Amino acid sequence: MADVTEHVFGLHPCLPLKTDQETSYATGDDGDLELGISKSFTITDVATTINITINSKTHALSDDVVQDNRTGLMWARYVPNADIGPATNGMLFWEEWELADKTDISFDNATGEIRSAASEFNTSALCAGRKLTVTGTDSNDGTYTVSSITTGAITTVEGVADEAAGDTVTITTVDDLIWDALDQANANSLGGYTDWRIPNWFEVGSILDLEECGPTIDTTVFPSTPSNYHWCASTRPCDSSYAFGVHLGHGYMYISNKQRSKYYVRFVRG
Repeated sequence: MADVTEHVFGLHPCLPLKTDQETSYATGDDGDLELGISKSFTITDVATTINITINSKTHALSDDVVQDNRTGLMWARYVPNADIGPATNGMLFWEEWELADKTDISFDNATGEIRSAASEFNTSALCAGRKLTVTGTDSNDGTYTVSSITTGAITTVEGVADEAAGDTVTITTVDDLIWDALDQANANSLGGYTDWRIPNWFEVGSILDLEECGPTIDTTVFPSTPSNYHWCASTRPCDSSYAFGVHLGHGYMYISNKQRSKYYVRFVRG
């Protein structure tokens, strides 16, 4: 429920920020009226970096930060956009994927495949480059890297030992989450701070610039922003397997499955 505060002069909701759209396409539209409070940012530009290391992959993230003088929030100026993640492009999942207590999982040494007779492997969650753990087998417990994937077979980089189905096997993905990156940012004191978090839906929207396109953000303030989805910390209440994201190529909000979608993330504090 919204928090409504009554002041001496009545109800005074906070004025929203401008969208920064200045071009008008019709009388009375956003670019014509340009309503709201202008954004104001202070950039702290430094020459140092911290390491974000996940699954033995490391990204050197700039210590640059941006202070939003209107909202009071502080942002990481850069998004991890390379090196980490299954595709080494900085895109990460929100939540781990698991296939638990299955007796139809078999292993083929000749092909290096983990096979599911029921074809229950998710090709998005188990994309190439993703690491997973196998437990409950006679000979194949351990950590593997996906080389290629179908719903019925995972080809591993490491190879497997021959083993027929029958054991109760659990397969779980390993790391490559936005929360792993966040832990690294705080452990390594990004910008000199240890209280970074994932921004919520409104916070991500507050730094959009709708005069820009691909990405919809001021790239002088936030350089090298990928024109793609960025995760929010906000979960969809009517289906908690989904979280909200913002597409920085088009500027729209969306919901995506936490286990099957991998997106970028920008850290915030305050």
